[in-house]
Amino acid sequence: MLGDDVIDLHDPETAWGAQHPRFDSRVFGVEERAAVAAAPDVESARRIRWSLFAAKEAALKLVRRLDPSTPFVPRRFAVTLGPAGRARVRHGERAIDVAIDERSGALHATATLAGDGAAAVLADVALHDGGARGEGEAARALACERIARRLAVDPARLGIARLGRAPTLLLDGRPLEAALSLSHHGRFVAFGCRLSRPGGLAR
Repeated sequence: MLGDDVIDLHDPETAWGAQHPRFDSRVFGVEERAAVAAAPDVESARRIRWSLFAAKEAALKLVRRLDPSTPFVPRRFAVTLGPAGRARVRHGERAIDVAIDERSGALHATATLAGDGAAAVLADVALHDGGARGEGEAARALACERIARRLAVDPARLGIARLGRAPTLLLDGRPLEAALSLSHHGRFVAFGCRLSRPGGLAR
């Protein structure tokens, strides 16, 4: 299982003070709000806030793979930020590990079930050129290009289809055993993918 989320830190809606005054109390628990308040400056507080939010969104996508009826009640996804871009999210009895990567003004969170390990996750972020191709299509193209490189196959052989509620990776039109998540926000598109059996078709 896997989920991902990307935040464009240059998007106007991520500016400090751009949110509704009650945004933090609706979205974050007491300990999360304390982490934001303890930041040494406004810019650090802003990054902590959106790291917490991205972790919640990525965890939601993962949990919805297990239970599609899960509502997004942000405060039920309790985030503890750790060192080196790591976080742990608790949702009910589930523990979810999140890796948060910041690059070029983007925060990209990828979530896996605790104990699954994040080393096998392939993830990337790219700028969307704003052309005729929409954000969703651009995210799919990015995922296919990077995954094809990992699998050493022609990107034209890969595709992404929505089977049920989740995006499914296809090789020559047949599903691969893979967990895939796509996201976009502002100027960025992103994806996370975990190949269960690299090169293997789903049974």
